[in-house]
Amino acid sequence: MKCDHAQQLIVQYIYGELPDERSHSLELHMAGCESCRAELQAYQALRQTMSLVPVEEPSPNFLAQSRIRLGDALDLLPPASLWMRFEIGWQGFLAQLHAAPGMAMAIAVVGLGIGASAGHYWKHELAHQPAAQFAASVAPAEVAAVPSVYNVSEIVQHPNTDMVEVHFNTMVPATVEGSIDDPEVQKLLLMATQNAVDPNVQSNSVALLAAQCKAGHYCEDGPVRTALMVALRYDRDPSVRLKALEGLKPYVGQDVRVRDAVLESLMHDPSQPVRGQALQMLEPVRADSSVRLVLQTVSTGDNNSAIREASMKVLQAIPPTE
Repeated sequence: MKCDHAQQLIVQYIYGELPDERSHSLELHMAGCESCRAELQAYQALRQTMSLVPVEEPSPNFLAQSRIRLGDALDLLPPASLWMRFEIGWQGFLAQLHAAPGMAMAIAVVGLGIGASAGHYWKHELAHQPAAQFAASVAPAEVAAVPSVYNVSEIVQHPNTDMVEVHFNTMVPATVEGSIDDPEVQKLLLMATQNAVDPNVQSNSVALLAAQCKAGHYCEDGPVRTALMVALRYDRDPSVRLKALEGLKPYVGQDVRVRDAVLESLMHDPSQPVRGQALQMLEPVRADSSVRLVLQTVSTGDNNSAIREASMKVLQAIPPTE
């Protein structure tokens, strides 16, 4: 074993992820190689030092945001070609066989057995089964279920009505039309709020759901309100976040989750208009202890002078009895 190869295996060796036979080869090499032993000691010291540092668990908000960003990035990747998928799958299969030669032998034996049995079966069945019956037995079964939706391509609202047209794609483009309270329409609108391919569709869906929530329609404590909170926290477009705020406004006083989402926007949103709108929404609940604490923090330590002054005015407007 050469030194460069041995040093590539040291990290796996330290964490117990190296197979036994390779660990043995590495140990034999390090027994006679001073430079590789020094490399091993350096990695062990680094691991011991890192183990003394406390590990902080990521917050649920951070995990959710990371998943959304990962999903957006994956959506933008070009689809892998058929040959690339075949090559990746084949290489993974060969790697598994290389790591487990016993499994390779077992697969070969099972394959021979299945091939022999299948040949005998088909020879017997084809000799005794009528042609029509044989054709029916191998014909693919009809799929009764509706194909799953791939994405939402367009949303059109009928003027002065609650009727909307939601154009969506399966294997071919399709459209469904109905009232916003129709379960199928609402499901598609919720899906459209996560459309990372077409920002206009995403913005339209959030605006439509927000307008209905603001009017007090179809926005009970459920997926619609949750979708607006997700858009408020994680959407990259500040205009979409403003629309989400408008839809959540009627519920900031009754739903603690909505109030917390608005407080997060006031403290951390990069857009000043969004922060200003969030501050206005919090005025009716300014006496709430969590709201008061955030206002005190923002009014004294925020980097934006306009936000500091506005927060201070809201605080000063709280009557002493509150």
